[in-house]
Amino acid sequence: MTQIRRYFGIVFALVVVAAAVPLLAACGGGGDDGGSGGNSTVDLGGAVALKTDIPKDLPDQIIEVKDNSFTPDSVTIKAGTKVIWKWVDTQNKHSVQMLGSTSPEQSSGTFEAKFDQSGSTISYQCGVHKEAMTGKIIVE
Repeated sequence: MTQIRRYFGIVFALVVVAAAVPLLAACGGGGDDGGSGGNSTVDLGGAVALKTDIPKDLPDQIIEVKDNSFTPDSVTIKAGTKVIWKWVDTQNKHSVQMLGSTSPEQSSGTFEAKFDQSGSTISYQCGVHKEAMTGKIIVE
């Protein structure tokens, strides 16, 4: 009986370790220090693919995140373009909220997403300031 308990204890420990390794690997990297800056990505679902292969002929679209505004607040891009939100001269923390997901709140660094779905319009807002700080991406 003791050997059976020991056997099941070992099997249980191996299952826990096997399940934890992918989770820990997914959490690693990035050097995020609790939202005060760095590079961030969020899975935003169907209309967006994050940090995937990007055709070399499409330039990145930069959107500056400033205190209380996105600049420019509306952009039109080609499908497959990577959009990079770059925090510039911010005193307060901001985030990018769209398609049911929100980037980490930060006061410096970047957040990026690749938009693949042509014909779509994605509205986004700051997760902190909501309707007072909004933007729009039109994908051709």
